[in-house]
Amino acid sequence: MNPKIVRHVGSWVSAALLAGTMAACSSGGSTSAPAASPAAAPPAAADKGATAQPKNEAPVTIEWAGYNINDVAPDPNSEVLQEISKRFNAKLNVWTADSQKYSEVFNVRMASGEIPDILRLKGFELSKLVDSGVAAELPVDMIKQKAPNYYKLILDNDTSGSAFRSSMYKGKNYGLSAFQLDGTYPTSLVWRMDWLNNVGITKVPETLAEFEDAIYKFTNNDPDKNGKKDTYGLSSTAMQTVLGAFGPIPTDVIKGTTPYSALWYTVKDNKVLMDAIQPEMKEGLKLLAKWYKDGVIDPEFVTGENKGGYWATSHAFINNRIGVTGNVMYYHWTPPLTEGDLGGPVYQEFMKVKPDAKYGETWALGKAVKGPDGKAFGANIWGYNNETLVITKNAAKDPKKLDTILKMLDTLVTDKDYYMLVNYGVKDKDYTVNKDGSIASKLKNPTETAQRGVSTFGMYTNNPLVVKDIFKAKYELADKVKGTGTPPSYLPSVEASGKYTADMQKLTTENYIKIITGDQPIDSFDEYVKKARAAGANEIEKQYTDVIK
Repeated sequence: MNPKIVRHVGSWVSAALLAGTMAACSSGGSTSAPAASPAAAPPAAADKGATAQPKNEAPVTIEWAGYNINDVAPDPNSEVLQEISKRFNAKLNVWTADSQKYSEVFNVRMASGEIPDILRLKGFELSKLVDSGVAAELPVDMIKQKAPNYYKLILDNDTSGSAFRSSMYKGKNYGLSAFQLDGTYPTSLVWRMDWLNNVGITKVPETLAEFEDAIYKFTNNDPDKNGKKDTYGLSSTAMQTVLGAFGPIPTDVIKGTTPYSALWYTVKDNKVLMDAIQPEMKEGLKLLAKWYKDGVIDPEFVTGENKGGYWATSHAFINNRIGVTGNVMYYHWTPPLTEGDLGGPVYQEFMKVKPDAKYGETWALGKAVKGPDGKAFGANIWGYNNETLVITKNAAKDPKKLDTILKMLDTLVTDKDYYMLVNYGVKDKDYTVNKDGSIASKLKNPTETAQRGVSTFGMYTNNPLVVKDIFKAKYELADKVKGTGTPPSYLPSVEASGKYTADMQKLTTENYIKIITGDQPIDSFDEYVKKARAAGANEIEKQYTDVIK
């Protein structure tokens, strides 16, 4: 039998800050965010699931820190916010933070005693949220009872038998799993196609050898034709595909800025392995170190490619510094495909710099490249169950809050009109419906999307069959560039992960960067592995393995 290989995205959280949440348990705040990939509406059902609260009751106040996160709050006069508030008789206080720093910002708020009612787990360690008293148990039977249509959708799409596993800790459930069709697609590479053509390459590289040839020419052959030697092959995000050509990708991105890179795990033969300490990663790092020494890697990779704003934007790429970027989903870069379509959010940023750019000529999407043994791993960073939403103690102790949150979720699955309002806004004002049935957003950027309240309350769950039917053009392109990848492992939280993950991430990031930049020899990888195992990696692997067994 072939070994089953699955993935897990590690997370980090400041133990010192979370410890402070024990002192108080008030609530407060306000947030919003840009829409992710377009997700179409599930079909309307006879059973509408959720119903509005009785109008004669006082509105329930909900502190909302769920997906999406943005530094702009919805306009109080937004029809989206007003309609949701009216429908569920709720006052929604949306927490805000820069999407790159929201876990840091929310940590500080929670340390001061403010606790949201619903919290996006990404960036936090579930075990610490539970042990500190922030996260509250949410029995699966309660979800089944109060959100039956959502519960059925999750189980119907649970092909790996791991529904709710990532929200489990010590045998109890603390969150709401999600399902996105886009989570079945691995991350993509994005290439400057004009640069490739300018250096004599006529197709998107598919192998590691072709990748290497391209990045050296990007560095040395003046791909932008400006007569200056001011370009590099790659920076931090495309390092993923290089390591993935040797084995399962070990981390989301290699950069020295906080939070430290998340660690990923695979499960092979019923044993959990930390990918970063596997021997094949030494070969990948050896190659990256050679490239760095030869000057084809941007020396600023340690600060990352994104300089603020929408997280998936590579400013190094759109500003003509590097020729290939990665760690993005295909929909971030899709050009307009139907009438009224504005294209993906990063595509829109790119067009501000190069307004005449054309897909297939100026840039193109690419698959994870194949290594010497034929391995080619892309990462499914938005996979099923990876976007868990946690219910906190404040919501759990107030049945009205908890019921309202679950009704909001169940309504997404059963009521098409509500789903469209939440994810796309008001028809003809925020989006239009094309003749082919596809949806075209009229919102110009993530900030405007957030201000309108669009995508803030989507809770990251959709119906895959309907989504693919409505967005036919989008998924036709996605299927053409779909490479190989490994799905998240949906590992439940364990004590060792909460105890050691932050240190593991710091240790791994520091050693990986030092090896790549030549501050440490490649053989220091072996010493790093010994340190990591002694510092908690062995215990994390053991506890994960015990749980999945």
